[in-house]
Amino acid sequence: MQLLSEVITQLSTQSETSAEEVSGLINRELTEILDQMMLKNEDITSAIISSLDGIAWAERLEKGFDQHRFAAMSSALLALSDNLCKEATTGETQNVLLEGSNGRIYVMHAGSNLVLTVFVRDGANLGITLAYAKQATSAIASMTI
Repeated sequence: MQLLSEVITQLSTQSETSAEEVSGLINRELTEILDQMMLKNEDITSAIISSLDGIAWAERLEKGFDQHRFAAMSSALLALSDNLCKEATTGETQNVLLEGSNGRIYVMHAGSNLVLTVFVRDGANLGITLAYAKQATSAIASMTI
């Protein structure tokens, strides 16, 4: 019985280590997508990729931004938008655009399980920044997480 317990403990530890390695790899790939998007367009100041249940997976946020809060708010906003579109029979949500007095925020699906939130400086070209954000959602979706 002791041997079985030791084997279970070892397998559990290996599984945990393997899960951490996979999680780290996914984080690096998602972070690279964010880096490329932000490198191509300097009007994008911050971005975060989170799951539909509000867990942050990768981020490039400005100092002082709380990744956990933004991940939770983004998923809640997108879920609310999905329900609004469904009730209004307008089809699936393509993206949510928030316009503030000092910039914009885009929230959009990135595949079936992830959310991309992009923060854009005031005065930025809406079409160009949205195009780069959509390119990033396509890259994220192709990862099939």
